[in-house]
Amino acid sequence: MPPLLAILEAVRRAGIWRGAGGGLAAVWLGLGGGLQAGATEGGGTSVDLFADKPVWEVQLQIAAADIQQLRTNARAYVSATVRAGQRTYPQVGIHLKGTGSFRGLDDKPGWTLDFGRFVPGGQLGGVRKIHLNNSVEDGSFLKEQIGGELFRAAGVPAPRVAHARVALNGRPLGLYVVKEGFTREFLERHFPPAAGNLYDTHLGHDLGQVLRRHSGQEPGDPQQPLRALAAAAAEPVATARWQALQRTLAVDEFLSFMAMEILLDHWDGYCLGRNNFLVYHDPGAGQLFFLPTGMDQLFGKADLDWRPGMSGTVARAILETPEGRALYQARFRALLGSVFNAGRIRQRIGQRLAELRPFLAGAEYEAIRQETDQMSRQIAARENWLRTQLDQPEPAAVEFQANRARLTGWKVADAPASGSVQAVAHPRGRPALSIQAGPRTSASWRAAAELGPGRYRFEGEVMVAGVKPLPFGKRQGASLRLAGRPASSVGLVGDCPWQMLRADFEVGAAGEKIEFVCELRAAGGEAWFDQASLTVCRLSEP
Repeated sequence: MPPLLAILEAVRRAGIWRGAGGGLAAVWLGLGGGLQAGATEGGGTSVDLFADKPVWEVQLQIAAADIQQLRTNARAYVSATVRAGQRTYPQVGIHLKGTGSFRGLDDKPGWTLDFGRFVPGGQLGGVRKIHLNNSVEDGSFLKEQIGGELFRAAGVPAPRVAHARVALNGRPLGLYVVKEGFTREFLERHFPPAAGNLYDTHLGHDLGQVLRRHSGQEPGDPQQPLRALAAAAAEPVATARWQALQRTLAVDEFLSFMAMEILLDHWDGYCLGRNNFLVYHDPGAGQLFFLPTGMDQLFGKADLDWRPGMSGTVARAILETPEGRALYQARFRALLGSVFNAGRIRQRIGQRLAELRPFLAGAEYEAIRQETDQMSRQIAARENWLRTQLDQPEPAAVEFQANRARLTGWKVADAPASGSVQAVAHPRGRPALSIQAGPRTSASWRAAAELGPGRYRFEGEVMVAGVKPLPFGKRQGASLRLAGRPASSVGLVGDCPWQMLRADFEVGAAGEKIEFVCELRAAGGEAWFDQASLTVCRLSEP
C-alpha cells in the first residue's frame, strides 16, 4: 500500500476521520502541525530547525566577489558562511529566489540555501536545503506555515515552516519565513525509500507539458509517467477515464490535495491556477502524487465555490466522472470541519503570533497582527460561506428551448467597499444587473447551472458609462466570462451603448456545474447587464 494510503487507512481505523467535532485537526493541533525530525549537529548537539525555536537568528556572510556575481546572475549558487543559532556552517550554497516576490540585494531578497552544495552530506538539522522567503506577498508571515500544517493534517505531504531574523554581512534584513526544500530527506520522510522522480513546474504548468525532473534517477524516459496520466485525463469515455486515472494517479491522496486547495483558496496552486505544485512518481505503485507549495496567498476569497471550474487538467478530469464527483464531494465535506475548522485555525494563528511577538518591534508586530486579524476574519467567512453553500441544493439542469436557455438566480460576489451592486431598471426600462465601481473594484454577479457535454456560448447585452480600467490585471472593464475557465468576452471601458458580448466554452461531461460571471473590473464608472438577454446557447452536442 502506498504510504499516504496507509496513513489514511490508519486514520480511518482509529476513528479520526470524522466530522466537525474533532478529527484530523485535533490531531494536527496536538502534534504541533506535523512531523518534527531532529538531527545531531557535531558535538552531540541536537538541532531541529522547525521545533527548537519559533524564530532563529541567521547571519549570512557572503564575500564581495560573490555578491557581485549574484548581482550579475541572481540564480547562480555562490558560497556563503551561515550562522544559525550557535552553529556556523561554512561553504553553504546560496542564491536569490522569487518570481513576483523577487527583490534585489539592496532590498530584502529571498534566498535558497543548500548546505550540501559544496560540502558533501552538509545539512542543518537533518535538512539539506532551506528557503528564506521574504514574505512580501504575505504580510501575516503565517500563511505558508498554517497552510502546510493543514495540508499535512489532511494527509498531504507539505514542507515544514519556521521563522528567522536574517542579516546579510551585518545588515539586518528583517523577519523571514523559513521553509524546508523538497529534498531527498523530505521525500524519504513521506515516500520511503524515495526511489522515484520528483517533478516541478520550471518548464511547464500541467501534465500535457514537459515538467522538469527536480530529483530522482528512475531509468527510462522521465516524462513517461506524466504522459500516461495526461493520456488518462484526456480519455473521452468517463468509465475508461476513471479506470485509467486509478492506474496512473494516487486518486485517494489527490482527492485530499484537491479539496484542501479549494478549502484554502489556494488560487495560485495546481487546481485553480496550474502553478505552484510538484509531482512525485512512486515507481512501486506506478502512480503520481501531487504536492502543494507557494502558499503565501491563501484565504483570499471567502466565497470561492466548493466545486469551482478547475484549470488543472487532472482536477477537471476527476470531476468530469460520476465517481470522481461523488468522492470529491464526500472528501470535501469530511475535511470541512475535521481539518478546516475556523475556530481551531484561528486559535493556531493566535499561538503562532504569540510565538513571534518577542522577536518583533512594536510597529512590526502591530502590522503583522493586523494582517493575521484579517486572515482570521477571512477564514471564518470562508467556513460560514461553505457551510451555507453545501446546505443548498445543486443547481438544476438547464432546460433549452430552440438551443437557448435564460440564466436566472443571479447573486452578488465581491461587492466593492465603495460603490454598489444592485438589480435596477436600466434606461431601457427593463431589469438589469448594475455594478457601480469604487476606486479598486473587481465585483460580479454570478449564476450557476448544470450542463451536459457539448459546445456552448454565454451571451448578453452590456452597457457602460465612465468606466476607468484598473492599473493592473489582465481583464478590464465590463465583461462576461466563465469562472475557472479561460472563456471570456471582450471588456468594455469608457462609454459604450448596449452591446452584445459573447464567451464560447465547452463542457466535457454530463452534469458539470458551470458558473457564469457578469464582471466589472474598474477604478470608476458603472456597468449594466440586461437580465433578459443573459442566456446560454447550445452550439453543438457530442
